[in-house]
Amino acid sequence: MTHGLRGFTTPEPRKRRKDEAVQFPLTPRDHDALHAAFAVLLTPLDFVDAEAWRGEVGKVLAQLLRADRSAFQLDIPGVPILYSEDYPQATLVSYAEHYHAVDVGRIRREELGLEVWNRWRLHGAKLRQFWESEIHRDFLARNYIFDSMGLTINVGGSRNPTTIFFHSDKPGTPEFGERGVSLLSLVLPAFKAGVRDLARYSHQRQSLAAHLDSLSEGIRICDLKGDTVHQNPAFSAAIALEREPQNLERAIFDVVHALVGIANEQGTGTSHVAAAAGHRLTRQVSTSTAAYQVGGTFLGRELLGAELRIAVTLIRLAAQTTLSDATLQEKYSLTVRELEIARRLAYGQSTKEVAQACGISLHTARRHTEKIFQKLGVRNRSQVGPRLRAG
Repeated sequence: MTHGLRGFTTPEPRKRRKDEAVQFPLTPRDHDALHAAFAVLLTPLDFVDAEAWRGEVGKVLAQLLRADRSAFQLDIPGVPILYSEDYPQATLVSYAEHYHAVDVGRIRREELGLEVWNRWRLHGAKLRQFWESEIHRDFLARNYIFDSMGLTINVGGSRNPTTIFFHSDKPGTPEFGERGVSLLSLVLPAFKAGVRDLARYSHQRQSLAAHLDSLSEGIRICDLKGDTVHQNPAFSAAIALEREPQNLERAIFDVVHALVGIANEQGTGTSHVAAAAGHRLTRQVSTSTAAYQVGGTFLGRELLGAELRIAVTLIRLAAQTTLSDATLQEKYSLTVRELEIARRLAYGQSTKEVAQACGISLHTARRHTEKIFQKLGVRNRSQVGPRLRAG
């Protein structure tokens, strides 16, 4: 069973009555391809980033139209204006830096205000002039782009319109005629909705980044591989002032990767993401410079898209007066060697680092550490620093 697909009535090489409708049968393949197109167009925030969504949109709509290649122009903050999984970056740069200015197709789209277009709609009886133009002769033909169609919409706050291009390496294909125009007309509202949501999200993300940068508290945003996505100036300044940044970074690493482990255990489904989002970890670390509190929690898609992110907070704790060696030895009965090791533990050194610094074996360092814990009345090394400082 087939269903009629109503298309736009526009001038064709042959005369057609203005009220004549174009009917195209939808095959089961067309139904499946349309379903996939709507699904991807309406869910830009289910993708890790704008490039992932643009790539999937290009692939799915190209399958619907039987196009050979696609490219996506999107002018929003923080993403490349041109993106394609079918063309090398050099080709995109060449278009942006020179051929965009002489693209007579772009000029005609702007003159006519067309949202759904193909070559005939843009150039009509002047197709021969288009074939002789610089954009066709020196760019399109050399890149085997022999037929084109696409969608162009204006996005509030953007200097350039959003356009998705579909290309064929064969001229005059039926798919790029009125049938293709009709199919693109069906998905146009979903395309507008997806681009609108992505643009709104991008501006929201820029606003969030600006807010984070204004905070006096250090904030670092990491992805689920532990890589830094954003870091505010306060965080950068704290790391720059630290005389032992490696010890501080080790504590941050431990918090981030503990949360990464929790996220991996929970899975990636919506309910699992919600469950993971409630976790928060904190750790105190002392260095020779200062004492810090490192905190870690998840940020969900309502702030940063589909993929969970990890927000790390870094707070420098109020300075405390360190007790003198004589006071500590008298109060806790520490030997000279135990006092040296206790201070190194308070600075965040690992057992291995203590052993190397003191010229002793790992076994001896562990034995001293256990004895220090016992004398100070603490259970772990994070409690050593506060115990050595006056309350």
